[in-house]
Order: sequence, then C-alpha cells, then structure tokens
Amino acid sequence: MYLQDPPYGSGPPEADVDHRALQHLRRTSGRLRVRLLAITLAAPGVPLLLALIPGVRLGTPVSGPYTLGLLVLGAAALTVVVAALWYERACRTHCDPRVAELRGRAAAFESAPWGRP
Repeated sequence: MYLQDPPYGSGPPEADVDHRALQHLRRTSGRLRVRLLAITLAAPGVPLLLALIPGVRLGTPVSGPYTLGLLVLGAAALTVVVAALWYERACRTHCDPRVAELRGRAAAFESAPWGRP
C-alpha cells in the first residue's frame, strides 16, 4: 500500500466485495498449500524415521523379493501422488469457481462504458 492510495473502503462497493473475495481465495489456497506441503513432507519422512529406530529393519523380506523398506517407500510414493490429486481436485472445487466469478466481474467492469457495469 502506498501513501497516495485511497484508504480501504473508500472505493465503490463492488471493489470491497472483490477485495473480500480475493482475501477468501488467498486464505483457501494458502490452507490447501499448507496441507499439501505437510503431506508431501511427511510421506518420505516416515521411512526416514523408521530407518532411525533401532529395532526396525527395513531390509527384512516381507514377500519374495519385496522388503519392508520397499513397501514403506512405495506407500510414501503413493501418498504423494494421492495428495497431488487431492490438491488438484480441491483447487478445482474451491478456488476455480471464485476465480471465474472474479474474472467475470472484471470483464464486465472493463467492457462497461465509463468503467461501471
């Protein structure tokens, strides 16, 4: 914010509605990013922590050529893929409708004579 900017709330009411919609969109996308980051960091962190526990042997055969470590890392990779798909779906469900609404309002505002819809 600059000194020459008008104070918040002094613009038209449409600008206030758009500002609140943008704030909600930023909060929603921020929460989704934090959740994705937590899942993405926890997925490879669990096998690393298991490797540090003295009683757990990740090289223990489970079934044929598959070891415990291989299964744990496979589960971590699957978790990361599922988290990415969840994030994409959540953004499409929660953020994309708001963005489309704001873009529609901006297009109506720009196409209107004298900058008013």
